Amino acid sequence: MNRATAAAAAPAPTAKPVKTSGHGGPTDPSHDEHLRRGIIHTDVSRGMAIAITSFFLLLIFAVPVSQAVMEKARGEETMLLDIFHRAPTRDNLKQFEDDLDKASYAKDAVQPRMQALLTRLGRVGNKKAVVGHGGWLYYKPGITYLGGPGFLDPNILAVRIKASLDAGEPAGHPDPRPAIFAFADALGKRGIKLILFPVPDKAMLQPLQLHGRGDAGRPLPVPHNPDWAPFVAEVRGRGIAVFDPGPPTLLPGEPPRFLVQDTHWTPEWMDAVARQLAHFVIETAALPALTTMIGQTSPATRQAVAMPIERVGDIVDMLKLPEAETIFAPQRITVQQVQEANGTPWESNPKADVLLLGDSFTNVFSLDSMGWGEAAGFGQHLSLALGRDLDVMAQNDSGAFATRQALARELAGEDRLAGKKVVIWEFASRELAVGDWKPIDWDAALAAAAGAH
Repeated sequence: MNRATAAAAAPAPTAKPVKTSGHGGPTDPSHDEHLRRGIIHTDVSRGMAIAITSFFLLLIFAVPVSQAVMEKARGEETMLLDIFHRAPTRDNLKQFEDDLDKASYAKDAVQPRMQALLTRLGRVGNKKAVVGHGGWLYYKPGITYLGGPGFLDPNILAVRIKASLDAGEPAGHPDPRPAIFAFADALGKRGIKLILFPVPDKAMLQPLQLHGRGDAGRPLPVPHNPDWAPFVAEVRGRGIAVFDPGPPTLLPGEPPRFLVQDTHWTPEWMDAVARQLAHFVIETAALPALTTMIGQTSPATRQAVAMPIERVGDIVDMLKLPEAETIFAPQRITVQQVQEANGTPWESNPKADVLLLGDSFTNVFSLDSMGWGEAAGFGQHLSLALGRDLDVMAQNDSGAFATRQALARELAGEDRLAGKKVVIWEFASRELAVGDWKPIDWDAALAAAAGAH
């Protein structure tokens, strides 16, 4: 037998069997079968299992027990038992959750301290506040408006309606155009011109402080929501004036247009915008010459008086930090309070021929409870720039709906539109993407106003 024949006759070597002990590494083939069956083996000792279970049970029951103890110690009526006193409907359960959230001592003790730790160490915000660079803070809905999809996209509008229904709320009206067109038509029936004024968002005009990218020494184009330009074109196509004070480009060295920790503009940029809008109003609407009756104060005698003031911004309030927390120092600014010749603060005149409907951008330096002064706001400075009285109706939040609703209700008892030539509707531009543009029955409102008149 030659060597080649001997090699062919020898038995072929057999492969070694694969070890399937179940304790191999990630490449252990026995794991494939277990994973297909949804089984993941873990090794937990009985003692460790008891310890972990006991910890979680303690954690779960410690919260309601501590809540009951605190309420008892403070003589408060416990609300934990309310869940047994109401039918378990969706609305009742949601209301119980809201009440429990507001009354929770555990949340009050833990959340502010945890938020402070996360914000200080990692610039972590919350569902309302975004922490930028250099102490700058941003309101998250404004970033959603700017960085999100087009607010007129039919799919986005459908998603927003579905989200409202899924949350057990009414369907909502996410498309701003029907409400704006209906309002303009209603005012047109009274011969009144509507000027739409969506205030640019902080994220649009202070972008470098938000993301920290880009060259601060070079001009930057102002970003917009993808649907801003077509929206403005469509609205103007319906004969409605749109006032946009935003610059096309942000130039190096320009002073900030917004407060560092607040959602609102600086008093300096607010005053500049008021002057721009005054020119726009004069160019857009034919306002009659002013006549001053005997005994009346002439608007021309009004003056602006500087008043320093400081506080932390409203976005710091949204973070709900501990009261003694010093992450954000108060910002010091100077507001210009508008006064009559006798030194009394400026007041709105319901008989003026220009009506300003506004939100918190109108109120921020005029509503004392907002903490930034009084009689120094947008309405006062617009009145000063126009050189005439102004009628102001302003309400914080829900600028898409709140002031229109307030005006409609006012018309039922008093014709607030009597003698008006122009209505300026100011609201935060983010409302275009997040607001509920509920319709108003303007025919009924105008009929009520005619009856009141």
